[in-house]
Amino acid sequence: MKTSTLLTFLIPILFLLLMPFGRAKAQTVAVCEYADECIFVAYEAVQESAPNAGTLLVVLNATLLNSGNCSNIDGMIFVPVGGVPVLRTRAQLAASPFVELLVNRDLFVSTPDVVVSTFTYLQFFGFRIPIPTEIVDLQARLDSNDPCLSITPLPVELISFSGVASANGVALQWSTASEENNSHFEVERSADGKQFEQIGSVQGHGTSSVMQRYRHLDSRPLPGQNYYRLKQVDYDGQFEYSKVIAVATAEGLAKQLQIMLSPNPCRNGDCNVSLIVPYQQREVLVQLQDLSGRVLFEQNLAGEDAELQLSQQQLQNLRGMFILSAKSGQEVVRQRVVLE
Repeated sequence: MKTSTLLTFLIPILFLLLMPFGRAKAQTVAVCEYADECIFVAYEAVQESAPNAGTLLVVLNATLLNSGNCSNIDGMIFVPVGGVPVLRTRAQLAASPFVELLVNRDLFVSTPDVVVSTFTYLQFFGFRIPIPTEIVDLQARLDSNDPCLSITPLPVELISFSGVASANGVALQWSTASEENNSHFEVERSADGKQFEQIGSVQGHGTSSVMQRYRHLDSRPLPGQNYYRLKQVDYDGQFEYSKVIAVATAEGLAKQLQIMLSPNPCRNGDCNVSLIVPYQQREVLVQLQDLSGRVLFEQNLAGEDAELQLSQQQLQNLRGMFILSAKSGQEVVRQRVVLE
């Protein structure tokens, strides 16, 4: 372990050991916030940190003033119940007054206190040891009917969003770590990453503290690059957009009408029929005919969610050579298939 890393752990521990022997004033008890001529510290937020993790994120707002003897203070140390001590120098607090503390939920809720101490450095054999000068027991009162602030539950937390192109289209997948009042997701697509249109909607899980997984198939993607984003909508109508992802369709995908039975020849109906329809072609007529032209199967497909109903049961009783075709507008594609 590097020396700097070791000191990061040792200095707060030495601080705790030296605290009873330092030049600190008597410990002050404060509720919600504390202010004097040198310091200001207050609870900013207490929120869930992760689903089912048993932890809370406590955020304090802390400021060191420069008036009078206050300029001798080198920083502050924060010791939360159920968490580890955190040291912030004067320069660090000047850059950002917000201090985040990760605590054990059960321990902190039962005793919602953070011991805050100012300190000055003592030189000791080449090391600087923080010596406490003022100690404040800052209470959040979460264990009472009058807390300083409420514990904030996690909003809808999207932890992944991806898309994969295949012969069937673009499969979009995403997952959430937690949800609060999540009505639904609207799936949006764009050709240029700027102008988006809705192509689908997926129902949310309301309020949840466990991981939820979602899927949506864009069966008729645009030729070339497709841009996708999610619009997460709450029950009250508020919404938030996800990041934008780009998915490139495979060569030839969404450019021309295709229909294919495989394997060919097909035995006992044990085969698959795949149909690829360009985005701009909304309606497709699929037929299976014998060599005399007699139609044995016919289906009109319209809309992105339409599914081909030519099943294994319909194919397994047929024997001989047939013509499988798909027609959209003026475009017709055919495949000669053998069923055994």
